[in-house]
Amino acid sequence: MLEKIDLMQRSKLDNDIEEVLEMFPKMKLEVENKVKILLGELDIFDGANMYVDSFSVKVIVPSRYPHEFPRLFETGKKFEHIADRHISEDGSCCVCSLQEENLVSQKGITIKSFFLKYVLPYLANQVYFNSEGKWANGDFDHGNLGIFQYYSELLELENITEVIEFLTVFNVTKVYRNDVCFCGSGKKLKRCHEGTYSIFKGLSKKRREVDLFELKSLAKRMAKKIKKENL
Repeated sequence: MLEKIDLMQRSKLDNDIEEVLEMFPKMKLEVENKVKILLGELDIFDGANMYVDSFSVKVIVPSRYPHEFPRLFETGKKFEHIADRHISEDGSCCVCSLQEENLVSQKGITIKSFFLKYVLPYLANQVYFNSEGKWANGDFDHGNLGIFQYYSELLELENITEVIEFLTVFNVTKVYRNDVCFCGSGKKLKRCHEGTYSIFKGLSKKRREVDLFELKSLAKRMAKKIKKENL
């Protein structure tokens, strides 16, 4: 039974790759140590469907496809490989937050969806940054500052201590739809922040634990910095 499922998944992957290659004819498939890699050139067009630029890229298909994010690399060095451009020195690109990646991976993401929803918008945003010196849809912090930003915006809280307190409670306590909402509005959860709570619970246990650890580390560093500045 497991072998049959594995064959079906591989067959689906092959079909998905073929669809992407038809959509982007400058891309090709290579296999290295049984790992499937899509590489080549992607053309970027603006809202009026006018050509603006091209990028050399490599996309590595994960072993747990479709329940793991593919990895995008910019190989042509068309822009500086630094954290502020959301790319590592080795060319690996940060196309979204770790939390979004975790949520999407659990539901499953096809290669086609990855290209359309993440690769092309990421590269188009790099073109926009080259032209305007800023990101089209705002910026996201790096490292644990990015983790704090994600939960701060999700929970609508600016204080890191409050964010940590909420996440700690959420990790060990189940909140039901008819319970009073955690935000203090007095309304039932189902009529208030049920969507926010569902997003948090949708994250894997490991993701939540890692994020909570990183936030606690960040809070300690922030406290030490404040204490040092007040001396």
